[in-house]
Amino acid sequence: MLAAYFLLRGEFDWPTSLTWQELSSRLDSAQGWLLDQRTAEHPNIIFAILDGFRALAEWLVTAFINALEWLTWVGTIAASVLIVLRFGGWRAALIVFGAFVSFALMGLWEESIQTLGLMSAAVLLSLAVGIPLGVLAGRSDRYYRSITPVLDAMQIVPAFAYLMPVVILFSVGPAAAVICTMIYAIPPAVRITALGIRGVTPDSVEAARAFGSTAAQTLFKVQLPLARRQLLLSVNQTIMFALSLVVIAGLIGGRGLGDVVTNGLYSNAALAILAGIAIVIMAIALDRATAAIAERTDPTRQHLTDEGRRRARIMTLATLGAILAIVLVARALGADALYPDEFETSTTVFTATIHDDLLRWIQSALDYVQDPDSFIFGITEPIGNFLLEYFLEPLRLVLVETPWFVVLAGLTGMAFVLSGRRPAITAFLMLAAIGVMGVWAVAMDTASQVLVATALAVAIGIVIGVWAAESPRVERMLRPLLDTLQTLPQLVYIIPFIYLMPVSRIPGVVASVLYAIPVVIRLVTSGVRNVSPAAVEAASAFGASRMQVLLKVKIPLARESIMLGVNQGIIMVLAVVVIGGLVGSGALGDMVARGLQRNEFGEGVVASLAILALGIALDRVTQGQRRVQPR
Repeated sequence: MLAAYFLLRGEFDWPTSLTWQELSSRLDSAQGWLLDQRTAEHPNIIFAILDGFRALAEWLVTAFINALEWLTWVGTIAASVLIVLRFGGWRAALIVFGAFVSFALMGLWEESIQTLGLMSAAVLLSLAVGIPLGVLAGRSDRYYRSITPVLDAMQIVPAFAYLMPVVILFSVGPAAAVICTMIYAIPPAVRITALGIRGVTPDSVEAARAFGSTAAQTLFKVQLPLARRQLLLSVNQTIMFALSLVVIAGLIGGRGLGDVVTNGLYSNAALAILAGIAIVIMAIALDRATAAIAERTDPTRQHLTDEGRRRARIMTLATLGAILAIVLVARALGADALYPDEFETSTTVFTATIHDDLLRWIQSALDYVQDPDSFIFGITEPIGNFLLEYFLEPLRLVLVETPWFVVLAGLTGMAFVLSGRRPAITAFLMLAAIGVMGVWAVAMDTASQVLVATALAVAIGIVIGVWAAESPRVERMLRPLLDTLQTLPQLVYIIPFIYLMPVSRIPGVVASVLYAIPVVIRLVTSGVRNVSPAAVEAASAFGASRMQVLLKVKIPLARESIMLGVNQGIIMVLAVVVIGGLVGSGALGDMVARGLQRNEFGEGVVASLAILALGIALDRVTQGQRRVQPR
């Protein structure tokens, strides 16, 4: 490829004869037709169904927000803390209490409640679809194999790519935000539920059938109860995936903290960062609460007698009674749905003062890091310029100026060598589709950013992952940090680097590295640690040193997990890199952002389709000969 670049660079751009030049205008025409159908007095059955689902989603969001407001701010805090205390323990309850107090003191109580309402509706609908599908997948190998490609596609495609189609079908507003969130959140619900059903021991199922249980009785009285911990884990992961789209949902009319972040990016950077901090706090609180509830309610760890079950029911009823009493007293005393006005206008240590102080501190920090004479800028600017000058720009030139057929053949060949014939064919078709859509050069720009960020994430992830696998102490130290990084929404990663790094492609690239590193580290750690002890003992018996055992035995035998880390890392990097289009990273992400902001539907959808094709192609190139599921 390098030889072709130096000999033939710039000579063979993607030919116009192989480009569908009218695609963008055709899509614009399709937009007009879709809008006419959606607003027609008697829409066809498909649009009637879509409109009904939109109405249901909006009703659910409104219902959840109204319910939280009916509880009043006192009741909302009390209900959340007492429920988590009852089922998750006091540590998780304290975290939840601290989270709600922080929302109030930051002056973002109303936005936080709107975010919770939006997320609750999305999670409820995602679980309503995902759990039944997961049960079917867990009970039928054929069904699981049939839906796996669909689930892969839903997780491969960055959420940024399907904003435009969703807006056209469902318009802007809470419903569109819910639909986007569902597309992203349903796959983990299906996969983890299926894993839980499959994890029920065959002996338990056979014993139930031996006693005459029907298939439905076996499911509801044996498999689902024994899979309860996995089901609660699916709830946890669905919530985390849903919350990760809160910020992106703000681009298409989703209310709450996401709207504050996206608007603040262009008008009030300090407020955007403050809202981003609130989202991080919410993510950590929800993650800890649901994980604690899953752990404490695991039936395999509970051995309750009849008396114990009776006491547990009494405690649950007492908790519900306490919540109801607190809410009624709060309403009787005139508590508001929002944090009280007298706190907001107080000159003491309450909302207004803390909110304004936080904004001033954040703005002061931004002014400092952006000062060319500051210590931090003196570090971040050279790093950003180094990445841009020696990695991003050279690779972009190689991919863009190398003859298109050489790049196409090279990536297809890599897919064949690493993953096999079928992935290679898929990669070839997806890359060819990018060229036909007329965005080859732009897509190669995006690919250069993805490849540089993935190389950095994998290099750092492998080093730290191997270190953690060799040292349990290091793994314990890293676990809280990795847990926190995995709970953060995608755009939240980018916000700090907009001000720490030079404006252009750097913030998206650096943020995507941080976003992908936790998954790479976990997969590498798992792969190295799970190498057969017999192989390690044999190498040691032949006199191999610890370093030789690591380099010549453990890492080679863990190559499948490492390859899966590369695969997952590259998909996660793509998800963040394209979001960088909102902050000046250019390429396909910029086309989608312009399509949303300027109503350039055709261009935005072309870019979305190109992101979809690029994501599938990169996934197939790095898929490996066998897929390894993370433990």
